[in-house]
Amino acid sequence: MDIRFNFKVLSVIEEQGFKCYVVQCSSQKFRRIIKAHYDGSVYIPDYQQQLAAMPELNRTVLDIQLASFILKKEKRKV
Repeated sequence: MDIRFNFKVLSVIEEQGFKCYVVQCSSQKFRRIIKAHYDGSVYIPDYQQQLAAMPELNRTVLDIQLASFILKKEKRKV
């Protein structure tokens, strides 16, 4: 089973020493706006609450793919 999410950055705000990304995440049967923090690593605050309706496997895949997406964006800026 190949789970692939698409991401679109809606906004990036710098607050208190980290960047706050607001990202639209979508796949075939899923669309959600996720807030993630970047301070050298990616962190999704309120992880369980933001992704509560998803099966655990999909949450894990989304977490990995979102982190990879944000890290790639940050590497391009350096």
